Amino acid sequence: MTLPVRNVVLIHGLRVHGDHRPAIGFRKITTHRFTHSDAPGGLMYLAEDLETCLWECFGDAILDPGAEISHAKWSHSRASEIGLKSPLLVCDLTDLATRKHLGLDLSALNHTDLMVPQAWGLAIQTHQDKADGFLFPSRFTGKRCLVLFDRPSVVAKLDSKLGKHLPEIDVACEFIAKNLINLV
Repeated sequence: MTLPVRNVVLIHGLRVHGDHRPAIGFRKITTHRFTHSDAPGGLMYLAEDLETCLWECFGDAILDPGAEISHAKWSHSRASEIGLKSPLLVCDLTDLATRKHLGLDLSALNHTDLMVPQAWGLAIQTHQDKADGFLFPSRFTGKRCLVLFDRPSVVAKLDSKLGKHLPEIDVACEFIAKNLINLV
């Protein structure tokens, strides 16, 4: 089966990362939604807006009342912009026709058993059509997010602008207040 892919020529991607990590960085953390333990390389997760980026980064930790985030982690995290120097080839899982072609029900991407979305992430990452990544809807906001695969061809297409620390960004401070998050 072919992987339905399309060229993306413009993204406004945001990534939250610690001071000790570069704006463009790929990691293989198997507690992340699409990062399978057998993945041949790391992944980088991006969102189109800061609120979605914050939800994707901290959402699981803050869903309970009285949620807490480490003050040190918050203070030493940045929201950097990731742009493109050349087009990316992506599979768009936000598109119904693409999901129908793949036989993918949207609930599989949001499944609480991470083995399910991780299997989809691995299948796309290792598919013979060599997509650079895939778009997916945030399970928190429904807005588009992007997963990119750690390949030299992908890294060469990216550009970055180091962002401000989260406490210096109004939208980030509003996120903390609106969601009653305690910084400890």
